[in-house]
Amino acid sequence: MELKVAREFSKSNAGSMRVVPVVTGEVLKAKYGDKAIQEALNFKQYDNDLFIFQGVKFFSDGGYMPETMHMGHPTYVDGGIGGPSTYASAKDFASTMKPWWDAGFHIHVHSNSDVGNLDTLNALQLLQDSKPRFDHRFTVNHFGVPSTAMVFKIKALNAVVSANVSYISQRAKLQYPAMGTDRASTATRLGMLVRNGIVTSIHSDAPVSAPNPLQEAWSVVTRRDVYNDGKVWAPAEALPPSEAMKMITINAAYTLGVEDKVGSIEAGKFADFTVLDVDPQTIPAIKIKDVAVQATVLGGRVIPVSETKQPRPLP
Repeated sequence: MELKVAREFSKSNAGSMRVVPVVTGEVLKAKYGDKAIQEALNFKQYDNDLFIFQGVKFFSDGGYMPETMHMGHPTYVDGGIGGPSTYASAKDFASTMKPWWDAGFHIHVHSNSDVGNLDTLNALQLLQDSKPRFDHRFTVNHFGVPSTAMVFKIKALNAVVSANVSYISQRAKLQYPAMGTDRASTATRLGMLVRNGIVTSIHSDAPVSAPNPLQEAWSVVTRRDVYNDGKVWAPAEALPPSEAMKMITINAAYTLGVEDKVGSIEAGKFADFTVLDVDPQTIPAIKIKDVAVQATVLGGRVIPVSETKQPRPLP
């Protein structure tokens, strides 16, 4: 049913976005067994300009917001115990991902805690040891509680990061009593990732937070929370507006493996871009989240905001 709805949407004149679906490895394995990889490849037959299947996803640990991720030492400082890792060891995790790795899939991993991130990176190292790949785009999603050493290892393994910046802007104030101020404030270490040359994008993880790219960019630049007191969390991890804009454009496209189609305005790509009322790189950082969208352009088709604020009738 989900596939049918998505296909109909992508073929309709009401369609106003491109979608890059990523299949869930364990779900396909449970349903199709040894034929899971072939079934995932079969989805490519449904690709069109608005609907591009790309990659497979796995889960290393639990959630940041519900505090079910596998925290190391110390655990939650308010007495919470979190949850276990999804796999008993990095070796078990690597074994699960290996058939997909060997088949050349772009792998995305939901990875939040210090233990979860370490399991993810150790599993990637085992995969690289078993079959070296260069442009693999292995993506660490969320990267909630990292260490400096983990950032260095991501660089060494040539992985990329899609970080959840709402962990700072919307969650730090709510979760530092459970996690401790140090870990809550240094979540989403974008500054260190970028300074170490790691391709980094950001996401909302909707419905965890609202899909508002300009507010996400504002968070990257200011490291402020959305509450009235405007607390700044780990200001050393802040980045300039130019880096924030890359995270929601070309870096996001690269992370999804579609940078040959979208992410920048270049000959040979789809004419996809957003029309803003002011350049976010030229205004005070505090105002970036308030920049207004005038229209989007999708494949050269202009879609005014007046259209997207109201449902468009299906043909």
